[in-house]
Amino acid sequence: MHEPISNEQMFIIDQQKVVLQDFDAPGYILDIGGGGEGTVGVLKGERVIAIDTRKEELEEAPEGPLKIVMDATNLQFLDNTLDTVTAFFTLMYIKRSDHKSVFEEIYRVLKPGGYVLIWDVQIPPKGDNVKEWFVVPVVITVHDKEIETGYGVKWEGREQDMSYCIELAEEVGFEVVAKEEHGQVFHVCLRK
Repeated sequence: MHEPISNEQMFIIDQQKVVLQDFDAPGYILDIGGGGEGTVGVLKGERVIAIDTRKEELEEAPEGPLKIVMDATNLQFLDNTLDTVTAFFTLMYIKRSDHKSVFEEIYRVLKPGGYVLIWDVQIPPKGDNVKEWFVVPVVITVHDKEIETGYGVKWEGREQDMSYCIELAEEVGFEVVAKEEHGQVFHVCLRK
């Protein structure tokens, strides 16, 4: 059992609002980190294959998607088999040293012309800040339903922003189709 984290340990940014718009996606959608609120699964239902490294997170997620315990650094899918991959506030939970492997695996399993949709938060460098945890409270609107939640990670070594995400994606071979920022949240659409 984990000890509770006190507010004194948390650097909490302002609440962010995310409206998850429906998107065109043929075939199955692989949702990396699809446990917890299972937001993409709420939007797309049975067309989603939600993966997460933590079984408890998948068990928490609403019914609808197929749920599989799997690590995004070693996707158990054949090359060029999926049309769409999503990651909703997932990169922040993956060690920076694994980000490139995750992007390479996504690239491998996507069909040529396939899309990746990423939503995540900008995390500044920790610097001298004494707070141990970086926390983002979020209100997500899906199908006119509001999901109020929060995401938090140990801050040290977790800095990221949209340009970091784009540089990594382009290095692996992706093309940036669209990008946007709202508050501290960014959304990127990539194509193989």
